[in-house]
Amino acid sequence: MPYELSPIYRWVSRDVLGAPPILSQAYLDELKLSEVIFGGGDMKGRYRVEASCPGDRVCYLNLDHPTVPNWLWVNKVMFTEFGIRVPFTDFQQRLLNRASVAPSQLHPNVCSVIRCFELVTDSLRLPQDPEVFLYLFTLFSPNTEGKTKKGYMSVRPGKHRKIFGLYEDSFHDFKGCLFKIFPVGKHRPFWLSLEGQGRFPRYWSRDAGMDYVPVTYKGLNADQKDTADILVKLFSERNLKPKTISSNPSEAREAIVDMAGKEVTLERLCPLIHPGASQSVPAIFVPAPGPSKTPVEPQPILAGGDVAFPEGGGLSNVGGAEGLVHEEVLKDYDPMESIRWAEWASHRAATIMKSIEPWLIAADQWEGRCVKLNGDLKALDLQRIEAEKEKLVAEQARVKAKGDLKSLSGKLEALEREKVQEAERRKDRKSELEGEIRDLRKSVFDEKARADKVEASLAKSERSHEEVVG
Repeated sequence: MPYELSPIYRWVSRDVLGAPPILSQAYLDELKLSEVIFGGGDMKGRYRVEASCPGDRVCYLNLDHPTVPNWLWVNKVMFTEFGIRVPFTDFQQRLLNRASVAPSQLHPNVCSVIRCFELVTDSLRLPQDPEVFLYLFTLFSPNTEGKTKKGYMSVRPGKHRKIFGLYEDSFHDFKGCLFKIFPVGKHRPFWLSLEGQGRFPRYWSRDAGMDYVPVTYKGLNADQKDTADILVKLFSERNLKPKTISSNPSEAREAIVDMAGKEVTLERLCPLIHPGASQSVPAIFVPAPGPSKTPVEPQPILAGGDVAFPEGGGLSNVGGAEGLVHEEVLKDYDPMESIRWAEWASHRAATIMKSIEPWLIAADQWEGRCVKLNGDLKALDLQRIEAEKEKLVAEQARVKAKGDLKSLSGKLEALEREKVQEAERRKDRKSELEGEIRDLRKSVFDEKARADKVEASLAKSERSHEEVVG
């Protein structure tokens, strides 16, 4: 039975089923040697690439490995146009798992937006969070052939959250550029965990993108909200072009940092969205000891932890690699000086403690919030575990249904064979019966001829008898 007519693939749109692979094995071997597909290290030795046969389609399942395939469908443009490499980054794998979609089911424009998001957040040293991405962008499946048909997953920015444009308004000639990646030998592929579980979906699915809960601003935590707000603040009016960023990543990184005012990291960029926030660390003042009878103005601790003393006073005369004190420091030593400095230091310490008391209270409040967040995270983990369990049960049911379908297909084929054999037996029996009928007809004809002869002989005998009697 052709795959196009199989119930397994009836939900796939015709433009996908009608796109045969066009890449040759020679071209893929050359592409592998050019280091376009694989990252650094010995990745080229751990995997091999294989061209698909003309009858393959990107949505087809690997029936030999229905749950965890030993190969992965990919598209050439992911590597040649957008700079994605094997193995996929941790962010890419977490995003695919969060959105519940296979990499081969993503439209090239989605791949470009993902890569652009990675480059921008990496340039600004911002957290790369799938929740932030799915808040800024929404994955959806265009229903070009009705609600029952599915094709490539596309992407659109959220309302008032457009920070990137599309790589191409109309992306052509990519549907046949598919091939497979196989692990070599017993090497564990990157799409499997140490326990042998899939890190993200590997097959096309009619429910792709529907399993994840849409992300709202209220559902983000504080750092995620800050990251999303910073990206919208910096790039919503600039509307970055993924094609420009992908074509020259190094120059794009410099331009992105320039747009941010040479500031990187979440902490340093937060003043863009929270103007009242201060970036500086408050200085802690300590007294600078010296020979003077009057305490001098305390000096601040510098960012590196060193104490700044005025020239000629305090510990500026400490010398020697062993930290020995110069004799000039001890020349006019007065014991009462130490007492006065101790009193001053005690008073100053009390003042400092009073000034930082609000900070200590705030720290306690933050600690309480952290405890609450940890509890919420544990609850979310339990919910996620339950959701994963439900997904595994559903996957097991789907696998069982696929096995039942395969069994039914085998029984149907056996019935078809029996039907053909029965037809042949009936044909042979019919031929035998027709031969027997012909033989019976011949026997009847012979018997009739013999009866006619007997009847003629009797008639002749009767005439002879009448003649004799007469």
